[in-house]
Amino acid sequence: MLVLSSEEVKDVPGFRFKNNKLYAFSKEGVMVLEAWPVLKAFRKGNDGAWEEFTPSFRLVQPNHPQKVKSQNDREPDLPFDFIPARPLLADQRRRAFHGFRASMPKEVAAAVERFRSCQWGILQLIRDSEGVVDLARLNPALAFALGNFARFITKPATVAKISAISKNRQRDIAGALGFPNTEAAVKILAKIPAECVTVDCLVSLRHALVFDKSTKILSHMKKLNAGILDLMANPEFLEVSSPTLLEEVAASAEEKYKATTSEILGSTLYHLRRIDPTGDKPIIPSIAKLHTLSREAFLKDLDIQRRRSGNHNFPTPPLTGTCDIEPILTTTELVMEGETQKNCVADHSERIFEGKNFIYRVLRPQRATLSIVKDDAGNWQIGQLKCSSNTDVSPQTRMAVESWMAELPVSA
Repeated sequence: MLVLSSEEVKDVPGFRFKNNKLYAFSKEGVMVLEAWPVLKAFRKGNDGAWEEFTPSFRLVQPNHPQKVKSQNDREPDLPFDFIPARPLLADQRRRAFHGFRASMPKEVAAAVERFRSCQWGILQLIRDSEGVVDLARLNPALAFALGNFARFITKPATVAKISAISKNRQRDIAGALGFPNTEAAVKILAKIPAECVTVDCLVSLRHALVFDKSTKILSHMKKLNAGILDLMANPEFLEVSSPTLLEEVAASAEEKYKATTSEILGSTLYHLRRIDPTGDKPIIPSIAKLHTLSREAFLKDLDIQRRRSGNHNFPTPPLTGTCDIEPILTTTELVMEGETQKNCVADHSERIFEGKNFIYRVLRPQRATLSIVKDDAGNWQIGQLKCSSNTDVSPQTRMAVESWMAELPVSA
């Protein structure tokens, strides 16, 4: 049981490094991370109970981090509830995390600082296993997967067993983690920069390496990122992707951490199948052409739905509208909402007729589209709430919708 003295908690909320422990206090609770070489993490919520946990946020950052260049380059950080709202705590937080970093040998900090998340398991593995520091330098993706083995090995495994695996050849480590036990797989893993490594991208890579075509393409690429790995993991996407498109994705800074092109391609192929289920799939020559084709396919699909469906009244919605939140009452209104908001809301028509789903246009505080669905208990709840092109709404808009739903009666 971890017990804090009154002296240790006097500065709530905030961050502090003291007695070789990193403390993070907030109104939601307390986190205590015992630094090198102990490496144990505890947290306590408002219920007062302590529990051991595995931090996934970034703990060790470079002493001189590079300037953030884009929104996608921003570092994953502490959970939202533990981010201080007051700017005056920023320096306190920086000093606390610097103390945590300074507790460990320099070569250890250098080995893990480039990983943007899930550093905890790698730190523990380095502490317990000789040679993992070198593995993190030579093949960061393989070291990351090994340090987070629970996400890659389905059978239960102890830390001692993983420590023993770390002493094997790289190809044998890869095989133990579900990757092909081949030199080709090891070389492909080694192409992924530590900054780009995430659990999701490595899972995508495992899927991709099942296919010979994907393996061949990845073997000839100079560098890899989240975007290219997601494309490679889907045979249908690979079938329509030109070499130029793949090269653009691999070189794109926007695809470093997020598979944006893959998401757009999936939506585009969906609309093309609805337009002509037996039609040939086009080869996508570039990212720019994909964006154009995506928009054209979306609009054509909506036009077909509008002409096929005519104008029919939906069942009476369960929640009455207001001047700011209006129910969609007909199929024509539904298609118009999809065109205006650039989304696929018209696909919901069948579920609306069945009484399982209803759509509303939100006019204020932001223009957005709201879908409500029934939960298992038969109560209505928010299904989706998105602005144009499926972008996220502001906290103020979500709060306004939630307040409206809480105040209005729900029909039987």
